[in-house]
Amino acid sequence: METYEIEAFLAVAEELHFGRSAERLGVSTGRVSQIIRKLERRVGASLFDRTSRLVTLTTIGTLFHDDLRPGHEQVQRALERAIMAARGFEGPLRVGFLGAAAGALVLETARAYRAEHPTGDVIVHELQMDNSFTELREHRTEMVLNTRPVTEPDMVAGPALWSEPRYLAVSSRHRLAARPEVCLEDLARVTLLRMPANAPAAIADDRVPAATPQGRPIAHGPRVASFQEALALIAADEGAFTVGGQVIRFYTRPDVTYVPISDAPPIEWGFVWRASHETARIRAFNAKAVAVRTPSRRARGAATP
Repeated sequence: METYEIEAFLAVAEELHFGRSAERLGVSTGRVSQIIRKLERRVGASLFDRTSRLVTLTTIGTLFHDDLRPGHEQVQRALERAIMAARGFEGPLRVGFLGAAAGALVLETARAYRAEHPTGDVIVHELQMDNSFTELREHRTEMVLNTRPVTEPDMVAGPALWSEPRYLAVSSRHRLAARPEVCLEDLARVTLLRMPANAPAAIADDRVPAATPQGRPIAHGPRVASFQEALALIAADEGAFTVGGQVIRFYTRPDVTYVPISDAPPIEWGFVWRASHETARIRAFNAKAVAVRTPSRRARGAATP
């Protein structure tokens, strides 16, 4: 049987009306009648009883419908799965994040994404400062919610999902800890912990500048691989670090003080993925994150999640 014959028979069997079936299929009523008569000749019996006012399935037509419909639905599901796989929606999407605020947004987005794409699972996992871009380049993660700026030519940066004010994290024993705020020139008075060696240069320069806006040199201390490692060194007064406002909510501790930097630009967050491996599901997940963030951003007017 041809696909159009199966669809015509099932349409009439469900609508029990040749006119509505023709409208559903986008063909003429005469064409539907012609297909059904051809099927009945092949079967050797009537599939429908027809009167001027009523169309019903015959006993043979009912048997034919009950046997045919499950197979047709299975074929349709197989076709839909193949289409979804070709578009990149089939199978798990691996999404990484850095930090508690990013994790909360990724998980909220994953719930909304699964509701819209039930055949596409999302695997969420935490990354650290020293492996976020490595995970992308080695294909272990498909997209990462990370800080900006992103200037690597092989990467695509989605729109900024939120921004947060910048703070200086110092030991609670440091002389700057008692200040209500600091400015970028005050960075010349601390030793900034360095990002991992494999961190993107643009992000490293943004978070650990070499000099103040007036050109005063900024001392650099040891490299850190994770934020928890940075907090441990800061608490021991081994260095300072520039951080986003989410730390006040998620990373409070008595031996570390977060001082607002009055003249620093905010830290922006957004998804990043490899340009050569961009798929429809990556774009869909990113769009869902934008949709998830928009109401909360508008309602609270806050810079952080």
